[in-house]
Amino acid sequence: MDRLVVLAAILLVVYLDRNRSRVEGQNALATVLVAKQLITEGTPGRLIVSRPMYAQTSLPPGEVAVGAISDPAYLRGRTAAVDIFPGQQLTATDFAATP
Repeated sequence: MDRLVVLAAILLVVYLDRNRSRVEGQNALATVLVAKQLITEGTPGRLIVSRPMYAQTSLPPGEVAVGAISDPAYLRGRTAAVDIFPGQQLTATDFAATP
């Protein structure tokens, strides 16, 4: 009987530890790039990076836009395909490869 109690306690500790890790992972913040100013259509990514016209921001996963950009290096070799307004997350669909 004592062995069953010890085994149950071990299994409970393992379960609680894994559940805590899963919950912490769901609550982790994601880093995204957000426009600090108006970025007009046709603005080269190298200019957006060199000025910088963006700020890195941490958001909960539920607030991150689909295709949000987290690495400024992604912008090199790309051009803004649309106007991007201050406070807007930079997304992959906002940019096109530079010909």
